[in-house]
Amino acid sequence: MFGKISKTILALMIVCTFALQAHAAQKIRFGVPAWPGVMVKTEVVCQLLESIGYPTERFEIGPPIIYKGMTSGEVDAFLAAWTPQQNPMLDPLLEKKEVEVVAANLDEASIGLCVPDFAWEAGVKSFADLEAHEKEFNKTIYDIEAGSGMHTAMEEVIANDVAGLGDWDHAGSTTSAMLSQVKDLIKRGKWAAFGCWKPHWMNIEIDMKYLEGVPGTEKYVSQSIIYTVVSRDFQQNYPEVYTFFKNFRVPSDIQSKWIYDYGYKDIEQEKVAGDWIRANMDMVGTWFEGVRASDGRPAMDVIRGAFK
Repeated sequence: MFGKISKTILALMIVCTFALQAHAAQKIRFGVPAWPGVMVKTEVVCQLLESIGYPTERFEIGPPIIYKGMTSGEVDAFLAAWTPQQNPMLDPLLEKKEVEVVAANLDEASIGLCVPDFAWEAGVKSFADLEAHEKEFNKTIYDIEAGSGMHTAMEEVIANDVAGLGDWDHAGSTTSAMLSQVKDLIKRGKWAAFGCWKPHWMNIEIDMKYLEGVPGTEKYVSQSIIYTVVSRDFQQNYPEVYTFFKNFRVPSDIQSKWIYDYGYKDIEQEKVAGDWIRANMDMVGTWFEGVRASDGRPAMDVIRGAFK
């Protein structure tokens, strides 16, 4: 009798082992917007997961399609749920329990209006200080393209004459064009008030300060939290990876450096990610505390061997 029980238990263990290995062999599918910081962040995660036996796949698509894909079984994970900006897309899915927020992976994100350091030092530290220096700023605010959330929010600020900006011009263009123009102005010692956010390479490349908001600028000046979101069955399917996601945090200055290297210096994202992993094993170790590779070994033992 005991022999039969032992054989039954052994058979169940073998079945479970094969089932786990089969799940580990399935690709974890990431939705990735074409944003440099998210692209490198996802590359870092994918390199680490693949090194411990979890294949990955990436789809370069926008947030609306990503969220739809997570409910239809075509996307498993998303590392760029930027809130509160994405709340209208995310909240209904959370209410229906179609997706799960695992943890905040970046809680130092900001959006606002910036000026060069020398304008800040001259006393421009708030929206309320802009009008007194309208000549220096040529009564112009430089911003990203029309139709974006930031551009629309600034249009409302100007339309409502917040902080006396009702007669200011609002120049909108692509992010790269805007920052190129702003950098040129600053290089020539000219003042510029421009849309800004972090993480981004501008925080490394440009000597600038964020202005304090005033009543009426709440839609433009904001603090954001970026979450890791997964499909509703992710924890069941990938419990070890789920634990990793619980631990996964990226300081804003690190993601800004990733964006700087990839989005500004044009270093391949694979190299940016791989070099960073090799140089930051201590931080990686905090992410994989208590996590095991697909073969059952401690994840960090495998990762250290893979990234020598």
